[in-house]
Amino acid sequence: MGLVGSLGFLEIIYGVLFDPVKTFRRLAEDPPFLLVLVIVTLVNAAGTLMSMLTVNTIAPAELGAEFDRLIAGVAPFLVLAGFFLWYAKWLGYGAVLHLVAQLLGGRNGPKATLTVYGLAGLPAVFMLPVQGFVVVAGLAETPASAILGLIGLGVFVWSLALLIIGLREVHQLSTGGAAIVVFAPVAAVAALFLLLLIVLVVGFAPVVPSPSGFPLGL
Repeated sequence: MGLVGSLGFLEIIYGVLFDPVKTFRRLAEDPPFLLVLVIVTLVNAAGTLMSMLTVNTIAPAELGAEFDRLIAGVAPFLVLAGFFLWYAKWLGYGAVLHLVAQLLGGRNGPKATLTVYGLAGLPAVFMLPVQGFVVVAGLAETPASAILGLIGLGVFVWSLALLIIGLREVHQLSTGGAAIVVFAPVAAVAALFLLLLIVLVVGFAPVVPSPSGFPLGL
């Protein structure tokens, strides 16, 4: 097993999942970006293949054979598109994370930020056996969606915690500062969306008829 710095392929995976503080601290010295690219590609590919099988398995049969055929035809393309869009999200959101981290005094380079962001998604591997169980058991849509949703929520929270821990360690930030790095871009987008919604409502209110037949602005 080749080494990157003092950590190898399996050591990185195990360390991020079960000893993230120490692992991210060691990775900060020499972020293994290329090795992380290989790791996330393997995880992404496995998740994509399993998602294809899962979507075809839990398609809602009560909507009829035609809908089933439509789902079976479209789902692979949507899942495959998700495979490539993940890399766009990794680079795009990773760049935003790095910018915010630098504004808050982050002390590492973009490779460290992308490394942390990529490795923070490792808990997704635990979705694979769950999806495999759903496929093998042939569960109906409702119980399958409930199981996948519950486990998926746990995986999301775990990944979020790893992202905060990783950014904290590689950029030498406080836990609160790392949390701000993660949530600030999301809050900014939400605030912008809310502002646009308010502008649209205020702009159209004078010309939208009220229940009494008069414009709402009157």
